[in-house]
Amino acid sequence: MLQTQQARVAVYARRSPEDKMNRQNTFRDGGVTDSIESQLLELGQYAREQGFTSYREYYDDNISGTTFARPHFMEMLEDIQAGTVDTVIVKDLSRLGRDYIESGRYQETVFPELGVRLIAINDGYDSGTGAGTDTAPFKNLFNDWYVRDISRKTKSALAARAKSGKYLSSGLYGYQKAPEDKNQLIPDPNTAPVVQRIFNMAAGGHSFRSIARQLTADEILTPAAYKGIEARSVATRSTDWSPITVAYIVREPQYLGKTVFGRTRKASYKSKKLLPTTEAEQIVVEGTHEPLVSVETWNLANEVCQRQRKSTQAGEPHMFAGLLHCADCGSTMVHSGHGAFVCQRYRNYSRGPQGCASHRITDAFLYDIVWNTVKAIIREAEIDRAALVERLTGEGKKKQKAALDAALKEQRRTEKRLGEIGALVKKAFEKNA
Repeated sequence: MLQTQQARVAVYARRSPEDKMNRQNTFRDGGVTDSIESQLLELGQYAREQGFTSYREYYDDNISGTTFARPHFMEMLEDIQAGTVDTVIVKDLSRLGRDYIESGRYQETVFPELGVRLIAINDGYDSGTGAGTDTAPFKNLFNDWYVRDISRKTKSALAARAKSGKYLSSGLYGYQKAPEDKNQLIPDPNTAPVVQRIFNMAAGGHSFRSIARQLTADEILTPAAYKGIEARSVATRSTDWSPITVAYIVREPQYLGKTVFGRTRKASYKSKKLLPTTEAEQIVVEGTHEPLVSVETWNLANEVCQRQRKSTQAGEPHMFAGLLHCADCGSTMVHSGHGAFVCQRYRNYSRGPQGCASHRITDAFLYDIVWNTVKAIIREAEIDRAALVERLTGEGKKKQKAALDAALKEQRRTEKRLGEIGALVKKAFEKNA
């Protein structure tokens, strides 16, 4: 029997978002779900039965097993690296994770290199005795397949609900969810008139910037502020409308009374990155809620907005666009179209309560600064080119080399892992044949 008295034990529990056991257990400070509580009780009982004199609890609630960037899991790793934990006990291998590549890496590389013993009770896995290690790769693969299957079924269920006309998003400015049906939109008496006003102004020839300026002057809360979302920048006020927000509203087809579902999709069931979809991939259901604007108004507003001229005569962004910021309010400096950059806040709101002082930087001044800097670098290169190159690119090359080395190491590890899994699968089929 392995030495247990001196072991420094961690018991780890995890609950996925798909787990419907969401009742809160009030016997723990802060409250945890019953699923987590039952896991911790089972793990603690097992630890005591095995003679572990003490253990520390770690748990991540409502976090998918496809990611290992979990707060308490990372905390446990830090304790392992600090030498305060050398044994980890989980209910089963799926609680450790459902990404079969990463799960295998922790089981076969990370934990062994750190001198950590891993025990999965229900799977009969114990890296200290070797029990269950032969079948672990298959269980990791099945755990991964489970997530893939759940993702596919969830997408299918959501698509079926969308085709029936159910509204499945968090909300749409100008509407509120019906009290008796959270999947039904009804006009919001507070914001619906604002949406209609925006469309009427756009159809009348007002630019997005002009509309934003007027809404800000009238101190109307932005969609984010109306929902209670705090601004990312301290320089942004709750009534500071952006031309981008106005453009989003004008181009939103759901104000015509139809529901559009699936305008983005995840890159994969393991990724959170969203990719745009084509119109053919989207689900559009007409007449699901009361329209706020007519088809004629919507078409006219979008047609007029498409005629708006760009900020430069060439129709391209200025070479310094996005690089300059106001020293007083922090807002972006935008090109005025008259050979100079001006403060965006001043341009949109002038000197009012939400505005800023006038700041103007001419193109000629910027060109002179950049050209003088380039000439200084050229002179430095003529004196000692090697030193200049080392100064300008030394840190960048180090970071690039480190990133490349890490990527190549990860590629070799993944290829090795896939080869091992292929060999195990072949061996299993030959054995059972």
